[in-house]
Amino acid sequence: MIVGKRIVSKVNNLRFYDAPSWQDKDVAGAVDAGLGFTIDAKVSVNGSPQYKVHNSKGKTYYVTANEAYVYVK
Repeated sequence: MIVGKRIVSKVNNLRFYDAPSWQDKDVAGAVDAGLGFTIDAKVSVNGSPQYKVHNSKGKTYYVTANEAYVYVK
């Protein structure tokens, strides 16, 4: 079970989103390598996986689940 674990970026400037989306208009910001979020769920967006996550303030975002860019710890 991945819920409650942390998703951590492997790369700099990894985009995260306000909605389950890959569109530029939904980009909320970006994180650098070593930073991440707490996982709430795994979702599929247009056939590609994203994690629904939250930050330390409880704000919900969405981030890629592609293991080329992120890992779960």
